[in-house]
Amino acid sequence: MYVRPFNRDRTKVMISVGFLAVFSLMLLVTYLSVSTLTRVNTSMADLIHNTEQKTTLAYQMRDMIRVRSYEVRAMAQTLDWQERENLFDQLTSTTRTYNQARLSLTTLGANEPEKEILNRIAEADHRAQDAYGKASNRIYAMVHDPEALKAAISSVQLSELVLLNHLNRLVQLEKELAKEALVENQLRYSETRSWLIASVSLAFVVSILISAAVISRVSAANRRIKHLANHDDLTGIHNRRSFEDTLAHIIKTYGRTRQNVGVLYLDFDRFKIVNDTCGHHAGDQLLIQISTLILSCLGPDDVFARVGGDEFAIIARGDSIDDILALAEKIRESVEQFQFTYLSQTFSISASIGVIEVTGEENDLETLLQDVDSACYVAKQWGRNRVHLADPSDDEVVKYRNDIAGMHHIRHALDTDLLQLYYQPVHEILEQGTAMVHCEILLRIINENGDIFSPAEFIPIAEKYNLMAEIDRWVISNVMQWVATYQVDHEIPRLLINLSGLSFVDEDFLEFVVAELESNDIDPTRIAFEITETAAVDNIAQANVFIEKLRAIGCRFALDDFGTGFSTFEYLKAMPVDYLKIDGSLVKNITTDSVNREMVRAINDIGHTVGAKTIAEFVEDEATVQILRDMGVNYAQGYGLRRPEPLERLVGQLPGSEGHMSEWREAS
Repeated sequence: MYVRPFNRDRTKVMISVGFLAVFSLMLLVTYLSVSTLTRVNTSMADLIHNTEQKTTLAYQMRDMIRVRSYEVRAMAQTLDWQERENLFDQLTSTTRTYNQARLSLTTLGANEPEKEILNRIAEADHRAQDAYGKASNRIYAMVHDPEALKAAISSVQLSELVLLNHLNRLVQLEKELAKEALVENQLRYSETRSWLIASVSLAFVVSILISAAVISRVSAANRRIKHLANHDDLTGIHNRRSFEDTLAHIIKTYGRTRQNVGVLYLDFDRFKIVNDTCGHHAGDQLLIQISTLILSCLGPDDVFARVGGDEFAIIARGDSIDDILALAEKIRESVEQFQFTYLSQTFSISASIGVIEVTGEENDLETLLQDVDSACYVAKQWGRNRVHLADPSDDEVVKYRNDIAGMHHIRHALDTDLLQLYYQPVHEILEQGTAMVHCEILLRIINENGDIFSPAEFIPIAEKYNLMAEIDRWVISNVMQWVATYQVDHEIPRLLINLSGLSFVDEDFLEFVVAELESNDIDPTRIAFEITETAAVDNIAQANVFIEKLRAIGCRFALDDFGTGFSTFEYLKAMPVDYLKIDGSLVKNITTDSVNREMVRAINDIGHTVGAKTIAEFVEDEATVQILRDMGVNYAQGYGLRRPEPLERLVGQLPGSEGHMSEWREAS
């Protein structure tokens, strides 16, 4: 079943933001709680301190009034002038203390009831001051009038009594205000506590909601992960893992269910054209649309999966293999009729489909997938846009499977260093005998069992599956390391190294060769590169650039397998090669085949005409050597002269090897 792809996952962001919000909310509530309680406590402490100050000052004023009343009565009663003076000084001091207390009280600030009482106290105090003045005049009068003095003292006592009443009212007011303030602060504290409880509760509820949202998001993400584990993110259909798990289960349970099941393997022809022309976004849109199209052709029990870039597979069910083949044909026709439009450009594509029936005879999943993949390959090889049913006896399928196995074997050899360098001497043909002057570097693959595979067995596969560039780099790197190791103590002959057609048209490969020569401090004249005739003719412009740049630093070049295509004679004069290697298929039977003999003679003459020296391949006996000598061929190479050997054996045969009489000589 098709499921729309999910949008970009933001679960981590959601979780981070959620927990940050919860943490921030709790910090805010904690801060507000502490600050509010601190403010309430501070306010209560200030109120208590202020009230205590006011009450203390009011008591002090009241006490001073009482003392002052006593001192006035005492002054009126004593006749001793000295004692009267002392009492007057005390009265003055008491009045000063009273005034200071009253001044302090007024600076503390007052509310309306306090202001009203303080105003009355001020008025009463003013009347008391007048009464004190009159009483003082009577006390110090020259004529003693007891009745007048008594009246003055009574007036002072009356004024002091009024003042005391006001002060008592002030003390009582301060007590009441303190009690009211305490009640008010208790109420505020209670309200604050209730607010804090509500805030904490709200924060808790919000935290639960945020946590629930995060949990919901995480659950959705887990579902998404589970979905993505079995589905393709672009198209929403099953992925390779889900497809293979389902197919493996069908194979495992086939004996019990006996379902009629077939596997379809689809490869879209001309998909690369869309990608290269309009970009990968267009390719993605094409895959989405084509997936939707194919889904419309399938039944509810069929499993449709994307198993590669533009490769898809289907597990289809039907009453027979004919039904499954009919489904494959229906899909092929639907894709063929489909028109893909992108930015005003319209493209037509087609599908090559391989089909295999699940019969229960398959031993494992891998074998079945290889067979259906091979059937898809055959469909492409036979012209594309067709359906091919896998048949174990199909020669094309068998060849394809062998190629795939060979490709994996080559890849394994590259990864595990199972490649091995060999050499075969190239002999100069002298007037009498031959002498070894150069070496051709050859390559072998040796498996874990010690079996040796020649280039004829693996080079065609490597070329077909684009592994030759990597093999060429391995050969260059290892040959350069070998030369760097032994060139100080030995005379290294010129080494002829084979290159594939793909390497010498690669600018990066040219830079790689130069870098290897320089980093290993190799004399470039010790190195020659062989390029096959067909590869050179197919890419003559690039071949000439490659040859000229390396010849400029001293390397030499040989045109290999010359004579396999006579159309190349006209190109020979345009190619700056140093050696012309005559193809062995012409050389090996020149002792008995006059046509081949004359062809070799003609190629040798042409080579000399363009300034190249000639090398005959596949020389297997002395009679062939003699014919080549008579023709004027410069060099010979073949099993009749020396069989290939591992490169490490060459060291002991080179000039400079201790205790060895070398068979090698400098080429003339």
